[in-house]
Amino acid sequence: MLLLWAASLPLQAGEQPGPGRPGATLKLVSFPYPPLMLVDAGHAPAGPMVELVARVFERMGQPVQLEIVPLARALLQMETGSADAMFTVKKTPERMAAYLFSSEPILQQDYVFFTLRDTPLPFRGDLAALAGTSIGVVGGTSYGPRFDAAVKQGQLRRLEVSSSHESSFRKLLAGRMQALICSRVVGLAILQQLQAEARVKVSGPVVDTTQSYLMFNRRTVSPQLAAHFDRALQAIRQEELAVSRK
Repeated sequence: MLLLWAASLPLQAGEQPGPGRPGATLKLVSFPYPPLMLVDAGHAPAGPMVELVARVFERMGQPVQLEIVPLARALLQMETGSADAMFTVKKTPERMAAYLFSSEPILQQDYVFFTLRDTPLPFRGDLAALAGTSIGVVGGTSYGPRFDAAVKQGQLRRLEVSSSHESSFRKLLAGRMQALICSRVVGLAILQQLQAEARVKVSGPVVDTTQSYLMFNRRTVSPQLAAHFDRALQAIRQEELAVSRK
């Protein structure tokens, strides 16, 4: 668990402390998503998304406590109100009705299909071509509007649900399904971790390019704090852009 006492650090010029719950530490949850969110026993959570979110709350002067847990548990903590915010999360109509979201995305990623090297996949952009294909997914995960709509419409009928992306890749390697869908960067990182890069390939074009956000609990976080998060994130990105242009 990572505790970031951002409120004890100096604020950036023009920034004010977050208006959510004055003086209160916000509990953030995330989930293992290498290489973007990493957790190892005995070590603090790490990864680019952890670092970015920590920087934003530090700039806001808002203390936060971060716990990385399995995806299903993170979603349950948001549902029960025991967590104040979660990242990285895609917007869906159901989630937008239940939660507050940052307006600014914190992550953009391409979703692709992975197959064993010797497994052909009849996908050239039309998801209907995969009606008879067994496809690995992680429960509770959105893979973008195209894939999610194909599932809801019954076009993809053979979904193999796993509790994590690593578990899904292990099933693929064991021959328990023909393909799985995953973020390209995350999938390649998991294959490297499993030392299986030579056995698995990206198959076909990009399914969808999605954006992910910080999702806030409406019961414990104010719209003003969510807007403050957006302003702080925008300021950090503008500063990074200015540095890159020098």
